[in-house]
Amino acid sequence: MPIADALVGWLFFAGLITAWGAASSRWLIAPRVLGRRRHSVIAAARSVGLIGSTALLAGVGLLFWRQLRDFRDPLVPWGEEASVLLATDWGLSWRLITVGAVVTVAAFAFAAADGRGSELQRAAWIVASVLAGAMCAFPAFTGHAVATEGLRWLSIPADFLHVLAAGSWIGGLFFVLIAELRERRRSGRGNALLAEVLPLFSQVALVAGALLVGTGALASWLHVASLDALFSTRYGRILLTKIGLVLVVLILGAVNWRVLTPRLWGVGGARPLRRNAIRELTVAHLVILVAALLVRTPPLEG
Repeated sequence: MPIADALVGWLFFAGLITAWGAASSRWLIAPRVLGRRRHSVIAAARSVGLIGSTALLAGVGLLFWRQLRDFRDPLVPWGEEASVLLATDWGLSWRLITVGAVVTVAAFAFAAADGRGSELQRAAWIVASVLAGAMCAFPAFTGHAVATEGLRWLSIPADFLHVLAAGSWIGGLFFVLIAELRERRRSGRGNALLAEVLPLFSQVALVAGALLVGTGALASWLHVASLDALFSTRYGRILLTKIGLVLVVLILGAVNWRVLTPRLWGVGGARPLRRNAIRELTVAHLVILVAALLVRTPPLEG
């Protein structure tokens, strides 16, 4: 069931980067927004965090079921097989990610919706953010990075940074769209919020984009044996597809940044930017879907 498997992987990765995108936006963007709009922006980050962490929790459950299906002995009952697997080091990682996802959902739900709640509600933001960031290391310890003999000291941190960067960019873009939608429904002036938030997001996205490209190039060098392997192996062909889609995302992001953002204050200026941002987000999630296929494909498979 390759399509179903890819969708399960997409749900997990999309939830993970969306949760981290909410957390990073809360701390890197929201504090720099002025006046009453800051509270609206924090509320949007909380909503995005809840969406992402809930999707992540569902993805963790489905991924565990998929792993159990792949490795189980058909002669052993499901419950007994799960108990044995959970008792291993492999099972420990799944217990940790499950507990982390549950606590992250609860922390986002309890976090101050506008930044003005009690001390405990403000602390919940820290808990949600720390856990969302920590869980971004999970793919590095369960995927191709940990299998890189002799270079794990390089591949694991690079993979961790890759997921963090994806979350800050893709999850951050989703946050911007949700914040604009909330403001438009509340006051009818979403373009005013976009004009303030987008330059702040662009600063984050530029750094995240550079990290994403750099760590992605490093991973390609580590996992693809030769230039010919890009075309002769299934892993290489999927990787080329991912690279092509990433280039499309980069182009759409550049159009938003250099062409459409300066036009925000024109008549109807927010609409073309919103549409192009939705296109960028859509293609970015196609990248995540392809990445979900990539992590299931052995680098040397023909």
